[in-house]
Amino acid sequence: MKISDACQDYLDFCRHHKQLSEHSLRAYLIDLGEFQRFASPSLPITDCDKHLLRSYTRHLFTERSLREASIKRRIACLKALFRWLETEELLEINPFHKAAIKIKLPSRLPRSLGRQEIRKLLRAPLAGLGFNKREDCRGEALLAAARNHEGHLQFTALASVELLVATGIRVGELVKIGLEEINLEEGTIYIHGKGDRERLVFLPDQLLVRLLRDYLSHRITLSPNHTRLLINTRGGPTTSQSIRNLVTRTGENAKLNRHITPHMLRHTCATHLLNAGVDMRYVQKLLGHQSITTTEIYTHVDGRRLKELVRSNFMRG
Repeated sequence: MKISDACQDYLDFCRHHKQLSEHSLRAYLIDLGEFQRFASPSLPITDCDKHLLRSYTRHLFTERSLREASIKRRIACLKALFRWLETEELLEINPFHKAAIKIKLPSRLPRSLGRQEIRKLLRAPLAGLGFNKREDCRGEALLAAARNHEGHLQFTALASVELLVATGIRVGELVKIGLEEINLEEGTIYIHGKGDRERLVFLPDQLLVRLLRDYLSHRITLSPNHTRLLINTRGGPTTSQSIRNLVTRTGENAKLNRHITPHMLRHTCATHLLNAGVDMRYVQKLLGHQSITTTEIYTHVDGRRLKELVRSNFMRG
């Protein structure tokens, strides 16, 4: 069996039996395609040995100059492929058993925003809609400001940033929110997360509830037939990349001196909840983490907060 045929069969297995998402399938397709180009699509799978795998890893480091996380993902994809080939008895010996390839990730703390940065970020779309105070951004005045192209983008940016910061949901989860999954009376949203895991997230105050109610009124005029919450200027459901672009643009408008992403807002939500003393198990449930060890990365010490605590609790003599 050629490596190209093995990759195609594995992708079919992932689609029909593992039922991976389109996003995951696309990532697998890209990663496996890159390995095929390196090794040759016509190479028999029996010729894929530990030397080839080590050579490919060096190629990713030296010639592609990829970061450790990107390389680790590509190698993990290959490991899954060869593990499947071995399980299906299409390959007698898995070359990874003796390859001893381990990619160590550098220790990086999650990037989050401080309270002042969050205030600036939330004020940017507010100003774009022509409002100075959050309390005034409501009802007919808000709907009128959002009627043109730019107004709609600013309204969507405001709703997106507030939801991401308040709930800690992923950008992919945000764009999948359906109208039937929102309960404004209860202040909850039903989220379909990674691995088909489902959870409830909570809207923390009436300002956000009212903002979403106004957004629902606004979107009816643009998209009466679509069932997703967030829509683009053409009335169709918006995409994860569109929200990433909106969040980054909002950060630039807010004059924040760094590149802002939706995932930073997820980190921000988790960090602020833990710093406020919320039990880690509750934060784990809110974020949809399968393992609490994933949530533990947010327990890093805030240097400024530590300095305040030391000063306020210092006892001389």
